[in-house]
Amino acid sequence: MLHALFLIVSLVPIHGLVLDVQRNGIVIVRTDPATLTLPAQTRAYRAPRASLLAGSGVDAFLDRSTSPWTLRDAVIAGPFVPGLPDPGRVVPVDEGSALPAALLIDQQGHLVQLRSAFAGKTLLLSFIFTRCPDRNLCPAISGKFAYLQSHLDPKHFALAEITLDPAYDSPRVLAEYGGAYGENVRMWSLFTARGTTTTRLLDAFGINSLRVSPSNFIHNDKLFIVASNGRVADVITTAGWDPDGVIAQARAVEGLASNPFERFKLSLIADVVAMCGGSQWAGIVLLELSLFFIITLFVSAGLWYVARTLWGRES
Repeated sequence: MLHALFLIVSLVPIHGLVLDVQRNGIVIVRTDPATLTLPAQTRAYRAPRASLLAGSGVDAFLDRSTSPWTLRDAVIAGPFVPGLPDPGRVVPVDEGSALPAALLIDQQGHLVQLRSAFAGKTLLLSFIFTRCPDRNLCPAISGKFAYLQSHLDPKHFALAEITLDPAYDSPRVLAEYGGAYGENVRMWSLFTARGTTTTRLLDAFGINSLRVSPSNFIHNDKLFIVASNGRVADVITTAGWDPDGVIAQARAVEGLASNPFERFKLSLIADVVAMCGGSQWAGIVLLELSLFFIITLFVSAGLWYVARTLWGRES
């Protein structure tokens, strides 16, 4: 019943500090701002079935359809703190793993259960944040997602990006960000979550998230191709993946005809990047040098053969 309500009510993940716990499930909370949605404020909220303490932090889904407003699924939590992933606290997600259970909010404010929302479709999943200043990282990934959207059938495929900056990337921010890339909400979802959920997902998916300024993070990049049964079929550990190669691989995972040459190129680049410690630049340079060496070797062998043949005729 609770999840059915979430599906029809626009929700906002929120973090705050509990100032007082009153009777009848009423709490006084000073909440942080939700970008483009709500300023920081202190007010009374309903918090049904929540065990909150005065002086504790709280993560919740804010439902503004009630009076007073309601903090749903409220849990005691500190503010979101980016950092290195800790796989010891979760079940790591890798090839063959099932997607973890996690309640996310999409760009329309709708609650989505990650584990089950995309059942029956092949899902392409990555992590971004909307203020990313490096055009070769998050903007490039989202640009390639726009390309994937126009070349994959929504009957068989879905796209999802999860923000690693939940304190800033509210549903409205994600909606504006996705709109700039022409996202179709029926195929391409952009998700935020409570800070506690985001931390757990970054741990599970092995995503680094190191803050270098109030608005910028250093992070690694992974693309997860998840089969229609909800299990990860492939993990591409570089932001430099080729969209045509990903399309071919996704189609193969879905059991559709695909281009084997594009799949080979995708696998080759991913393997070389992995050999270079995850450095996309070093991997591509090494690959180009290797191809140059191979081409040079074949050309030299051909010239040697021609010269030998001509020399033999003259003799």
